[in-house]
This record gives sequence, C-alpha cells and structure tokens, in this order.
Amino acid sequence: MNMEKMEKFEEKGIWWLPEKPDEKVAGTLNFDPRGRSTLDLIGAFRDWKEINELSKNSIILGVTHRGKNVTLYRCFETATHASMPGFVSSSYLIDTIFVGHHFEKVSDIVFKNISINYSYLEEWARVSGLKINLEHTPDSKFKKYEVIYTFPDEIKIKVKDFTISLVSECTPHMDFVKEINLKETLYLRIEPSECMHIDDLQMDICYHIQNFFSLAIGEAVYPITIKGKTESCKSILPNGQTAYHDIFVFYSERGMPESFKKLHALEALFALKDIRNIFEMCLRNWITKADILRPVYDLYFGTLYNSEMYLQHEFLTLTQALESYHRRTKNNYKLPEDEYKMKLQDILKAVPENYRVWLGNKLVYGNEPTLRERLVEILGQLKDISGILIEDNDKFADNVVNTRNYLTHYDKSLEEKAKFGEKLYVLVQKIKFLLEICFLVELELPAETVKKLVSRNHRYQFLKRNIISGHS
Repeated sequence: MNMEKMEKFEEKGIWWLPEKPDEKVAGTLNFDPRGRSTLDLIGAFRDWKEINELSKNSIILGVTHRGKNVTLYRCFETATHASMPGFVSSSYLIDTIFVGHHFEKVSDIVFKNISINYSYLEEWARVSGLKINLEHTPDSKFKKYEVIYTFPDEIKIKVKDFTISLVSECTPHMDFVKEINLKETLYLRIEPSECMHIDDLQMDICYHIQNFFSLAIGEAVYPITIKGKTESCKSILPNGQTAYHDIFVFYSERGMPESFKKLHALEALFALKDIRNIFEMCLRNWITKADILRPVYDLYFGTLYNSEMYLQHEFLTLTQALESYHRRTKNNYKLPEDEYKMKLQDILKAVPENYRVWLGNKLVYGNEPTLRERLVEILGQLKDISGILIEDNDKFADNVVNTRNYLTHYDKSLEEKAKFGEKLYVLVQKIKFLLEICFLVELELPAETVKKLVSRNHRYQFLKRNIISGHS
C-alpha cells in the first residue's frame, strides 16, 4: 500500500488520545482521496457512562501494523455501538491524516516547508533532467543506449513571506540484472520565513497556488503527493549535518478523477516557458491581489472544481464572479459619493415622509453601475482580445443580463429573451473566457502576450469553430 501518494489505503493499527496514551484501542484507518476518510475502532475512547454522547477529538494518534506513526487531525465521532453480550465499537470521520510523525497538540502541527506534486505539474513546467543518448554501429544497429539524469537547477522565487521553488526529485528502482527505472517527480516547495501551522499554509498560500495552476492548465488540478518537514522530526547526522524526514499529508478532494489524462502543451492557457522570465511577478500578483479578488477566485474556481454543477447554477455563479470582479477593480460609482448623497437627500425631501424609508432603500445602490454597464466596460477595455470569442459586445451583455434576470426573478416577460440549453452553454463558455482574460490581465501580462496565449489555445479554437459559430 502506498502511504505517500493521494491513493486509497487501509491500515490496521492501535490508536489513542494524546492525553490518554495508555488507553489504546485497535482499529482500521481508511483513506479515500475522492470520498471520506474514516477510523473504525474495536472499542471506544470513552467509558459506558458517556456511550450516548458523540465526541469530537482534535487529534487521535496511532501506529499502523507496518510501524508508521500517524496523526489524525479534526476527528468527529459518527457512531458508537454497544451490544450485550459483546463489546463497544465506534467510528470517526477524519479530516486530515499525517503519516510519519505524532503531533501531540493542534498547535504543534507547524511545518518548516511543504512540498506538493500537482497533477500536470511536470507537463506544465517541462524542466526534466532526463536525457537519452543513442549510438549506432555503421550498419545502423544499436550500439549504446545511455540514459543520463542531471538534477535541473531549482527555480526559486520570493512571494510575500514565502520562498517558492520548483524542485525535481529522481527515484531509481533497479534489480541490477535486467531492469533499471528512473522516475522524476516535480514538486512545488513552499517555505515560509517562519514555521507555519498547516491550516495557515493551506489558507494563505496553498489554496492560491493550486488555483493559479488550475488557471494555467485550464482545468482543475489536484495534489498527488504532499509532504512536509518540521523542526520536531529532524536528526543530526554523524557528519554534523541536519536531516529532516518527510511527513506525508492526506485529505480528501471531492471531484478528483480516478486518473489524469496527458496534457497537450496547447491545451494549457499558459505554460512555464511562456512566463519564465516573469514567473515571480505573475505568482506574486496572483497571491497579493487575493486580498481583493478572493471572492472572484472562490466563485470561478468553485465552478471549475464542481463538474456536476447544474448549467443554470454555473451561469449565475460565473455572472456573479464577473460582477464582483468589476466591483473590486473598476470605479464602482457613477457620481462622486458626496454628490450622490446630496442628490438622494433632495429626492427624499421631495416625497411624502411615509415613503422616504421605502424609497431610500430602493435607491441605496442607485449610484452603482448596472450589470449591463459593468459588462460593457470590461468588454470595452478588452476589445482587442475578447473579440476572439465575443463578436458583439452589446448582444453578449443583453444575453447575460436577460438570462440572469430571468433565472433570478423568473419574470415571464424575460423568458423569451433568456438563453437555455445549448445557447446557455455557449453563453457560459463566453463568460468563463472573459473571466480568464481578466485573470491574465491581473497577472499584469503584456496585452500582446495575453492575445497570443488566447489566440493559440486549443480549447478556445475548438469553441469558436465547433460550438460558438451560429449560436451567438
């Protein structure tokens, strides 16, 4: 069983609470990267008096039958069963699993660095150290087949208080007689300036990096392997050097596919080679602008990671993302705020007193652009690029506004103007396209670079040739 990659495993072991190390209970841990992780105990951590109360334990510790130290984090008891005669059994739902170390307290779960291998990362970066040399005899027969591996130079950048590196690892497997196998794995290593709690690492940096690569690749990416190092798992070697053993991290990601297809270079929105000289700037912009754009990220990537979302919900979510993007990056007021407040006061004074509160509530957002105005402004600023898929800006804005208003209010008068079925699918693809251009702009890529990336993209070309033509 592989307890390094995000793959299913089942491990028998003994388990205990950190505050009660002598009260050990046998049980089985099951991890499913696409479902639920559970711990089923033959026994319980509580006595008979508390049998009817389900408990929540922040941490459960264990040792598997293979000798692996395991920490289970955020554990929620889901069932307790007792029979007479018989014994007590209990089950827990587990949020996160750490293999390779015992963390006694929640505050102890801090990491010096964390390394993540994402799906498609190797294809996206293409920094392999593998090289093959072939030699032939004069009559074209193979004479020599040489495989050389040289570790590529690390690509290291600084973003906020983090050092982010692309690091290659090569694992050899050989029987010295008939087979040698070299497997290269590329990791994105995140090292904070000071040790950080796993929750903060996930929230402050890992979430944004995973989204960045999803944008770059054009589809949801998932962690394949996560491993970290802590100060509490270091050892001093005989030569005086410090070594850290890896702690592997596991959690479920709903929607994660059983297998990943091969990624063609032109299917990606952009690859490392496209931004190699400005990689640091792009990633820094993506992460620092999250302070403003996080709601937009959440909405857009929420649709990308939920392939089973109804089309109407996807449309409404993406439309909200576009509206939120405009609100957070453009001028959100038609008139200066002071001028509008004075005008609003004059209007309210002119109406009967018993209508003032009602009318004031109606006009509270009257100084903000409408959805149509927001869309037209975004399109106007991107007209040299957005025209690849959106030929008529006004028509596109009308279709979005009418469909949004119908799906929100179900006004019968708008039903004929709203889009459904295949036409709604086309509209959704155009909104996604527009949002992706906006994200590229926020990375501060030059306009010509954005246009080049969009124009060559196979996904956009397919949409234009096979779906969008004739369904505007």
